[in-house]
Amino acid sequence: MTATSCHCQLCGNALEPVQQFRYLVEAANEHGPAVREGLRKLPTVNGRPLRVCKGCDRRVAADPAGFRAAVSDAKLKAARGYKQYRTGLMTAFGVLSVGWFLTSLVGSPRV
Repeated sequence: MTATSCHCQLCGNALEPVQQFRYLVEAANEHGPAVREGLRKLPTVNGRPLRVCKGCDRRVAADPAGFRAAVSDAKLKAARGYKQYRTGLMTAFGVLSVGWFLTSLVGSPRV
């Protein structure tokens, strides 16, 4: 059996075994509010706990508003990147369609 290490979702450092255990317990009890009330909460995004190392956990606890701002900025960047990808894909499809249409309209002379 091989052991896999989890990494912090904020800084990328490997998590300590205690931090991994905290994440696994909170993720497993995500839908059990009665059990979760007694647990120490990890930072969450959309109701799901994040894997965070001890240092990042302290930084989030010290500045929760900064954490929320960073998460919302990351969401906006991801949405913006998806929209740019979609726009590029639709543009390429449109150019190819117009080229196909003009080629079939004009066509090559048949002898």
